Amino acid sequence: MVRRVAVQALWRTAGRKELEALALAPWASRRRQDLLELLDQLTPKIQELTQALEQEVENRPVTRRLMTHPGIGPLTALAFELVIGTPERFHCGKQISSYVGLVPPEESSGDRRRLGYISKQGNALLRHLRSKSA
Repeated sequence: MVRRVAVQALWRTAGRKELEALALAPWASRRRQDLLELLDQLTPKIQELTQALEQEVENRPVTRRLMTHPGIGPLTALAFELVIGTPERFHCGKQISSYVGLVPPEESSGDRRRLGYISKQGNALLRHLRSKSA
């Protein structure tokens, strides 16, 4: 019987030991080892970048305030602040949504109202970050 493990649990010590203990074909075992070594190399770099991001957020009151919204982390908040710049240049929130590309097209007729998918207009980074936090 195959035991299911949450994806996040695999990257903890116990999960990693369980992953390494799985019996695999030699080629798959080699691939697993290569990928775990790559993970070991990338983890310190990711931690360094995360620390730099958190330090930058501490210096930006607008970004810290954006993070008070549920689901908005440091990366999304900082990207939003940097892309939008001064929000005063927009007349209303709808213009900001349109600028970012988060306004779906609407097709209405009579009593029927249909909203489409978000457009591919606007800033690709913010649309990507929005889809990851939703």
